[in-house]
Amino acid sequence: MTFLCGKTYQAGENLPGYVVRFSLAPLRSRGRGIGALSDYAQAFFKSMGEMRRGRPRVAVAFGSYASVPPALAALSLRIPLVIHEQNVVPGRANRLLARWATRCALSFPETLSWSPSWRKKAVVTGNPLLRPPGKETREEALKHFDLEDERFTLGVVGGSQGARTLNRAVREALLLWKERNDLQVVHSVGERDYEEMSNFASEAIGKILYRPFPYVARMDLLYRVSDLMICRAGASTVAELAAYGCASILVPYPYAGGHQAENARVLAEAGAAVICWDEEFSGRKLREMVEELMADRSRLMEMRRRAAERGIPDAASALARLVLEVAKGGSP
Repeated sequence: MTFLCGKTYQAGENLPGYVVRFSLAPLRSRGRGIGALSDYAQAFFKSMGEMRRGRPRVAVAFGSYASVPPALAALSLRIPLVIHEQNVVPGRANRLLARWATRCALSFPETLSWSPSWRKKAVVTGNPLLRPPGKETREEALKHFDLEDERFTLGVVGGSQGARTLNRAVREALLLWKERNDLQVVHSVGERDYEEMSNFASEAIGKILYRPFPYVARMDLLYRVSDLMICRAGASTVAELAAYGCASILVPYPYAGGHQAENARVLAEAGAAVICWDEEFSGRKLREMVEELMADRSRLMEMRRRAAERGIPDAASALARLVLEVAKGGSP
């Protein structure tokens, strides 16, 4: 939850902030029962107390079960509520809160096909990016990752914790690519598998150039340098791929409600990405898909162009404008 307090601030001025901490678990968690309901009640009244002191003009909820008590506290105090839905398919919390929200900010216009009742209050702002596209260059990225300019660059990212399915497929594919001197791979492995992948690479890699990292902090540089990205299809990842105009192979995470499949379809149906389902993804499948795209550079260029058409690099500003308009009591 974000609260904007009752004062006018100049552009660039730091907003005062405070944190309300509470411990919650999903209501459907096993063995919680009355204890879970008590936790939600405590979070509701604690949030209400803080809002009475801070007198915010607007509340913004970004989904998840943790957003429900403070959002309901804001509504009970007649503080206007804005919800932001990251994914194509709305989550349970936002579906609950949307009926009382003043505005529903969407990352994808396709969300309206899942929640047509939101249409009158929905605004497509996009999904705010951690690092929007800036002045980073391919040359800077090549130096940062210690890459060679003439090679085809493959970026592989399984999220901050890595992804076992992707890591396993990359390991298998590297053995199949040992004799290729025209390919290089930058791989965000995750802390869990990093040591194993690093040891494997030092022993088994032939002519291919392989750069494993436990975590890639400068994703903006990876997007700039990669000819093709291999990723999961979380909402933030899909938003970043589009904003940076990246061609991609998306491997949606099959659990957590399966919402990544619908996120991936947005780029696939736009012609910006190719989907491979988790159960089908292997080293041989990865090699097949990558080499097919390597051989068709015109298709890759078209995929990048179509990704960029779906991108909203200024999503953070669009969401901020919406929130400020609601705080003023106006309509964006």
